[in-house]
Amino acid sequence: MAKTTAPLLSFGARGTIAKTQVYANWRGVPYARRYAIPSNPQSAEQTKTRGTFAWLQAVFKLLAPAVQSAWVAAAKGRPLTDRNLFAKDNLRNLRGTTGSPVTVVTALESSPGANGGFSPGSMTPTDGGTHHVTVTMTAPEVPDGWAVVMAHAIAIKQQDAKTDTDYATVYGSDDADPYVISLDMGAAGDYVASGFFEYTKPDGSTAYGPSQSAAITIA
Repeated sequence: MAKTTAPLLSFGARGTIAKTQVYANWRGVPYARRYAIPSNPQSAEQTKTRGTFAWLQAVFKLLAPAVQSAWVAAAKGRPLTDRNLFAKDNLRNLRGTTGSPVTVVTALESSPGANGGFSPGSMTPTDGGTHHVTVTMTAPEVPDGWAVVMAHAIAIKQQDAKTDTDYATVYGSDDADPYVISLDMGAAGDYVASGFFEYTKPDGSTAYGPSQSAAITIA
């Protein structure tokens, strides 16, 4: 794919020429590519990848706005949306490989990190009783002028992203050390918790740290 300037001696071009070239626009960037007949492979592995991608797209729509904000910040200035970045990054984690397929969502990322944010010093989920997941987080050492704004955490039912359809996450936050977040899951079972920190930098901008995730079983 090549970016174009004044394509076809115009200020914009869209469409196909004689089934040889395609001109289009992606997020304000005009480009040209070779024409190709779209393929639709239906192999077992391709079907699993499509299932996981669809699962991630549905999960993102239901994430708390505070969690989505980390992906919005990470996608800024890049040629893809926040939701597609969430799917792209997590697809690597949840699809596994042919020789070592992943059948659970333990590696789900709730934040990719943005603007230089730091990963938690630790993120530990425990059984909080009465169907609650308790997420305890410690903040890392940060440079002078940085400040921790909030600890964010989510939990989701443990499942196979390639085939299951439980997209709902439970969200919570804490703005004071020690950072302890209680998430009411509503039922006993196997879950995945993921947490990250939000920061303010010396210039007043906001940064998000990469998340840490872990599986937890609650009674």
